[in-house]
Amino acid sequence: MRNTTNALRILAACAALVLLGAGQPPAPPLPAPTPSAPALELPLPLPPVTNGTTSSQPTVPLTPIPQPEPPRLPPAPTPPPMPNLRFTIAPNTPTRDLLPVAPKASARGPVTTNDLAAVPELAFAEAPTKPDALKQMSAAAHQIAKINHANAKKTDAFMVELLAARPDLAGMPFNMGDACRTSGKKLQHFNSAVGFVRQALNGTVSRVSVVPAQATNVAPNDTFRPAPIINDINGGRSSQAQPAPQAGTPQVAFFQNADAINGLILAETLPFWKQFVALCEQSDKNERIDAETAEHMIVARVSALMQMLAAEAPEMRLGLVKYLTAVPHVEATKALARLAVYSAESDIRGAAITALKVRREKDYTSTLVEALRYPWPAVATNAAVAITKLERTDLVPELVKVLESADPRLPTEKESSGKKALAVKELVKINHHRNCLMCHAPNGSGTPNEEALTAQVAVPGQQLPSPSQGGYRGDIPELLIRLDVTYLRQDFSMSMPVKDAHPWPSNQRFDFFVRERVLSAEEATEFREKLTPKEAGVLSPYHKAAVGALRELTGKDAAPTAEAWRKLLPAR
Repeated sequence: MRNTTNALRILAACAALVLLGAGQPPAPPLPAPTPSAPALELPLPLPPVTNGTTSSQPTVPLTPIPQPEPPRLPPAPTPPPMPNLRFTIAPNTPTRDLLPVAPKASARGPVTTNDLAAVPELAFAEAPTKPDALKQMSAAAHQIAKINHANAKKTDAFMVELLAARPDLAGMPFNMGDACRTSGKKLQHFNSAVGFVRQALNGTVSRVSVVPAQATNVAPNDTFRPAPIINDINGGRSSQAQPAPQAGTPQVAFFQNADAINGLILAETLPFWKQFVALCEQSDKNERIDAETAEHMIVARVSALMQMLAAEAPEMRLGLVKYLTAVPHVEATKALARLAVYSAESDIRGAAITALKVRREKDYTSTLVEALRYPWPAVATNAAVAITKLERTDLVPELVKVLESADPRLPTEKESSGKKALAVKELVKINHHRNCLMCHAPNGSGTPNEEALTAQVAVPGQQLPSPSQGGYRGDIPELLIRLDVTYLRQDFSMSMPVKDAHPWPSNQRFDFFVRERVLSAEEATEFREKLTPKEAGVLSPYHKAAVGALRELTGKDAAPTAEAWRKLLPAR
């Protein structure tokens, strides 16, 4: 009953609403649009033109021309898997069985020319005929494992066994034990110097100003100016007056300012030298430099530069001479003397000789005198020229001694294994990148040294790394050698052409040494026949060089014998 009543109420309400709407007046019409705002009519697009006339037909949309799909590149080949680089050597393996296969004997006999291509070449192991990079990588890692196994029993045991088994290497100037190792602060500064050289060779110097604002001895016209030499004990001489030290300044017989401490050469045209000096200067600002630090610093930088730039372009090595000219230290003096006698380029030798004119003579005399008897005649000639240009009249007696000495390339008698034997001193060469294990111990040999620089051996068939890596990689632990252990140090280096060098450069670095080799009777006879003049009065290149220097230094002339010159010259 209640639901019916509610429904009736709802119907009554709806009827009332309808009656109310019917009683309202009609709604007014909407206003017409304002004529001042006519609708904008857009023109229709023109139809395409055909034969100069316009068609009135509507444009038919063009069907897009299908585009050819770009060629699909084949998937990149899967790189070959890395070879096994970890080897275990049986504990009872004899050391001699760990040695590499010896290379074929190089040509023997005296070198009678100044052509370095004729100089015998030595090698650590037989070179592969067709090097496969992965196979050579595995072979190198295997050989390093063998060396580490031998050296674990005794320091340098592998190298001792190698020299005993290889007559071609026995007479090389190898160093062992402490003589071939660098440690402590010397090693720290050498590591830093090597890093600076690598960065400068790569041409990248981050956040370093090449010409610091506080530089005081840069010439206004941007030319070279040698750093002032502070003390004669450092191997140089200078007429420049030195400023009195300020109170509280430590007395260091080294350099007086940041420019001099680096042998600063800001005007060098090669970017390398600007960058190298800038890196050194930035490092020096962050380090307290006392006498000991200064000594290690300069020796390390000279050593790193001489080693790493030894076979670089002549322009680079001429810059090296200019750098050393500004470094008043005995090691820089010795380095200049070596450049004066071993460099192949006359302008480099001349610049080095000019720099030596203001250096303390006793620091470089032995280098010149020993070079007079070097078993490559070009070096002896260079030494005689240097003595002449330096006006070293005090060395006249040494030149006379050369006249009474035999050609240094001839056989001489010596003791060998308790017996007398004939031996010769001869120039030999080694390919720098192919013989890393001849000059350095592997990283796993001997007492570990966390501060030691390491480098990866060069692998035949694999491209050599960039200059910023020092010519070496360093990302495979099983292929690393230690740069703090150096068995061999060359007399000089040269870049020379190599046949079938790919993927290595066509010109590669060779290091040169003097080897003393025992001869057979037949070999000794051959040396004498080729080096002894066939006619009377014919001088050896060593005697020619000595006579020429004697004439220039004394302004006199005599027969090319020691006796004749001693009679002519007053006793010294």
